[in-house]
Amino acid sequence: MGCSNDEIKVSDEQEILFEVNYVNYAWGYQNRGYLIDKMGRIRRYENPKDWKFASPGPLTAAEMDENLSKTTFATYTIPPAELEQYVNVLKKVSDGDFTDPVNKMADAGATSYYVYHFDPGTKTYRTVLLQSVGDTDVFNRDPDAKRIADWLVTVSQKLN
Repeated sequence: MGCSNDEIKVSDEQEILFEVNYVNYAWGYQNRGYLIDKMGRIRRYENPKDWKFASPGPLTAAEMDENLSKTTFATYTIPPAELEQYVNVLKKVSDGDFTDPVNKMADAGATSYYVYHFDPGTKTYRTVLLQSVGDTDVFNRDPDAKRIADWLVTVSQKLN
């Protein structure tokens, strides 16, 4: 698939760029969130059966496609110029330095924010955690990770 004027220049095979995921095992299982694709479309999910989680380990392109089949499109789409700002930064985010986990709550679950790095050779998506907040807070110390996570928080607010 070639790049149209609305697509950001990432590998032609990389469909998904970002994910926000909320999971809670207390008071009944909850798994919901959204993926952002290279067209800026937001693909929501809520308690999908057999969801392939972003970590640990990479997701194959086939596993990502399976996850995508369990999503629905939100009415909001991220404008191309806005998306491009964060795509250009996501390529630089590292996963080498995190804060120590801090217990904050109990039974609140956790919201995790990720970027995806795609390897066209192995056709796999590797996640980099930006932050996880809720029962236990952990933050990626990379300044680009904070910038993207803050942006994803604003995207989440637009969806509510």
